[in-house]
Amino acid sequence: MNSTSLSKTKIAILAAFIYTAVMGFGMFYMKTFKGIFYGTPDMMNVFWFVMIIVNIINVFFVIRYFSWQEVGFRKLNTRQLLWFIPSLSVLIAMWVVFLSALASASLNAAQWQLLALVGFTTFLVGLGEETMYRGIVLSAFLTTNRVLWAMLVSSIAFSLLHSVNVFGGSAPLEMLVQLVFTFLFGFLFAPLMIKFNNIWPLIIFHWLWDFVLFAANLVDASNVSLLSYINTPVAIVVGTILWIRIHKEQHGVVKPSSMIS
Repeated sequence: MNSTSLSKTKIAILAAFIYTAVMGFGMFYMKTFKGIFYGTPDMMNVFWFVMIIVNIINVFFVIRYFSWQEVGFRKLNTRQLLWFIPSLSVLIAMWVVFLSALASASLNAAQWQLLALVGFTTFLVGLGEETMYRGIVLSAFLTTNRVLWAMLVSSIAFSLLHSVNVFGGSAPLEMLVQLVFTFLFGFLFAPLMIKFNNIWPLIIFHWLWDFVLFAANLVDASNVSLLSYINTPVAIVVGTILWIRIHKEQHGVVKPSSMIS
């Protein structure tokens, strides 16, 4: 692309705005016309279609203004995956609790079908949100050569996306708490994207994280949600270390351990 740095950042802001607006409309439609509230597995009966739309939006912006390699579909820096171990440990614990509850649950055919739909929809969520916020937005702002600023914008934009959950029935206070948690999620994932040099680990983690949280409601595994809060201090500690390291790498204090492109 021959786009200037400024135009790419504006394009990324526009893309994120459209993505958020479509999600907001989907939430509003789901609650107002279908009587389905955010956070329930039943929302997947409506939201799979919304996620297809936003992923199509991503494809348009990537092909038209960026490239798949530019937004993170490139060679993985496997050595940097060690940074993922703390969060993966939390995710594994969540899955152990969920699978234990699933093994003792008696799901009917409709519930198994809903479980499959949860899996499909949450994959689209992981693919869509990571491509937009750790792909399009982050890569666009990295062209300004202000890496910490790029990571901050990516984290804030990802957090603000979840403000539309209020249209899906989330209480305002609940939504504000979610903004904090999703900002911390982005606070960790933005530097991980730079370290990994590849977006797939983030997509897969995001998918498995969202799936187990939603699917836990089908098998009455409430402890899954409680375990997820452990990742908050993990995100703060690991994220802070990564932000400091990346800042030092940019100023030549330490040798860069991954390519920023």
